[in-house]
Amino acid sequence: MADTQRTRAAILALFADNTTGQISAQDLRDFVVTVMESEFANPGDFWKQPDKANLATGDTAKGWIDYSCLIDSGCSFGNALALTPSNTWRPANASQSVCQPCLGLALGSYASGESQAQVLRRGLIYHSAFSASFAGKIGRPVYLASANSVGSITASVPTNSVVLGVIADDTKGKWFFDPEWSVRGS
Repeated sequence: MADTQRTRAAILALFADNTTGQISAQDLRDFVVTVMESEFANPGDFWKQPDKANLATGDTAKGWIDYSCLIDSGCSFGNALALTPSNTWRPANASQSVCQPCLGLALGSYASGESQAQVLRRGLIYHSAFSASFAGKIGRPVYLASANSVGSITASVPTNSVVLGVIADDTKGKWFFDPEWSVRGS
């Protein structure tokens, strides 16, 4: 029997209590193909990082994404964000990088007060607007731009060097966002 992706409601109904023991091996396989993302194409891929080949269109991302985030200052797709002590996200400021231990990237354009924002915490982002500025710089760092460009990123070394990740594809604007290993402060 072919593995079938099911809706969340169908999976929950199937696994509700299982008091009768009727969950079959095929039901479990269906569950696995339902929860696996498309990039898990091969055995052993559960721990695979997002692959740049799986991002085919601009303004997309894959990786660790926080949903239902509260934005306290307007931002655009790809802007670097910092988590505030009040658990809201605002555009990151390079001159205050030491005070911003938790960074993310906006996965949409959001107005101040938006409570359903998506924030990439670590992963791969494809923003076609960066293709020109990333040209010829594959493998080089991506930085939080200067204090005058709050939330912006750059492939050129700014005054306050806050490394956000590394360029993965210099012709399309794809880069790995991984602020956990980054250098913070000047």
